[in-house]
Amino acid sequence: MKEHVIVALVATSGVEDFLENSLLGLARAGIDPRIVHVARPDNAAATVDPILLKARTIRHSFAEFSAGRPRAMPDQYVDYGTAPFVAINWEKVRYIHWLLGQYRHVVYADLDVGWLADPLWYLDAIGKVFPLAFQTEAVRRFPPVLCWGFLSAKSSRTTLQLLERMLRDYDKRPPNAAPVDEQQTLTEMIARDPMMLQSIHLLSEGLFVNGIGYRSLLDQPKPATSLQGRLEPFVFHANWTVGLESKRDLMRQTGTWLLDAK
Repeated sequence: MKEHVIVALVATSGVEDFLENSLLGLARAGIDPRIVHVARPDNAAATVDPILLKARTIRHSFAEFSAGRPRAMPDQYVDYGTAPFVAINWEKVRYIHWLLGQYRHVVYADLDVGWLADPLWYLDAIGKVFPLAFQTEAVRRFPPVLCWGFLSAKSSRTTLQLLERMLRDYDKRPPNAAPVDEQQTLTEMIARDPMMLQSIHLLSEGLFVNGIGYRSLLDQPKPATSLQGRLEPFVFHANWTVGLESKRDLMRQTGTWLLDAK
């Protein structure tokens, strides 16, 4: 078991520019590319592998962790909520579980996460108390909705059992069943047993900003009175909007789309 924290990403066909942007953000935050692991399906090798070789990250094929049965992956971008999108997300869960068999601590991020500063030291401190930490979706409900687009996982019995339980349930679903993604699955599990939250740290929405909170990254009017501090986020996740161009626009507005400055 390797003790150092790693960053895990997943890249499929059609999101190569988001992969490049994510790697630029990680570099800007000072994160060593040698601890960045990127998984991709074999049908994305021709376009994804040159980016990874240039960035000097660690490359994995989906075939390495799909237990000899990798599902067919789309050869272009697929929209949120569609069956192919759900299938990719479950491969992500399988990937995180596989990495946790080798590394003590895995931080996973979707490619529409913009890196503003290095959060690894902060997540490492959280991991000494909580085996899991998730970005949250900032909705008025309890239990909260946890976002699988950014999470921190320690290789603990609690973490591994949770992932294994989720994967067993997914693998048992009939082929013609309506697709249910990993986020909805965990949301339903926690709704049935809120005590699961004892093992999960909810990441501050001021430090791990989701799409709805984008205004906190913009220049704001001068406050009516002086404030004694300011927000210093680690990441911005361009969720809560659908489609690649919408995500690019939101990341440009928040200063987290870095390709335009190359």
